[in-house]
Amino acid sequence: MMNATIKKRLLTAILIFFTAVLAAGFMLPVFITVINSLMKGFEVRSRFTMNILPSNIFYVLDVFPQIHYVRMTLSPDYVSAGQYAALFRYAEYMNAMLNSLLIALPAVLGQLVISVPAAYAFEFLKWRNKEKLFFAYIVIMLMPLPVLLVPQFVIAGFFGISESLPAIILPALFAPFGVFLLRQYLKTLPVEFIEAAKIDGAGQFRILVSIITPLMKPAIAALALLVFIDYWNVVDQALVFITDIEWQPLSVYLTRLTGNFNIIFAASVFYMIPALLAFLHGQEHLTAGMKITGLK
Repeated sequence: MMNATIKKRLLTAILIFFTAVLAAGFMLPVFITVINSLMKGFEVRSRFTMNILPSNIFYVLDVFPQIHYVRMTLSPDYVSAGQYAALFRYAEYMNAMLNSLLIALPAVLGQLVISVPAAYAFEFLKWRNKEKLFFAYIVIMLMPLPVLLVPQFVIAGFFGISESLPAIILPALFAPFGVFLLRQYLKTLPVEFIEAAKIDGAGQFRILVSIITPLMKPAIAALALLVFIDYWNVVDQALVFITDIEWQPLSVYLTRLTGNFNIIFAASVFYMIPALLAFLHGQEHLTAGMKITGLK
């Protein structure tokens, strides 16, 4: 019995150790980005540029200048908030962040408005070919995004909304994942609530608004969080539908700052903040929603 207990504790310790190592590996790029955002622009340039500068020159045999090695340290030589100060004066960056918000927030709100009643209709209402249509939803949901971009691009051109944010937002409103997720959650609810409401004379709309929607709060919060993070980080759709810099979201615009050592790391850190805050605020709802729906 003692040996079994020791083996179990040893196995647990090993799993915790490897989990901690794996977590540290995932967090290392984030940590490096945050640390580098506290450096001054000239220090970032000295460490990461491919050019030979007086501050990073490296000599072979003390004679021949060669390209330097990138220096990764756990602390900057001079701690400074200069990158952040310069970032907030960078109008194009702030405009790109606004574009990201104009994509993510309508996508969340619109998908919730459509997915909640659609999931209710699929689960509790009886109508012809319901399961066949839901199967089509699942098929579309499983398709790779590049396959869906072609018809979306054609339709956007037909309606004349290419090179605009609605070309990204409108397909997001009708994405099938929200309906699938919420219907899986509704399967866990007892039908006695609905039967009792019908006996009391409540109609379908009343049942949906007053009974089902409050019970769906964990799944709705989980869906809102997932959709926000998905469309905050949107890349493929933005590259296909938008080529005008003025309308590009932050996820695409960041690539244009690669050579701007004065703000690049601060811009990356600030880009992570909205998604991180959304995750921290909705972590409990996300966990509860995923657990109840049975999704991994």
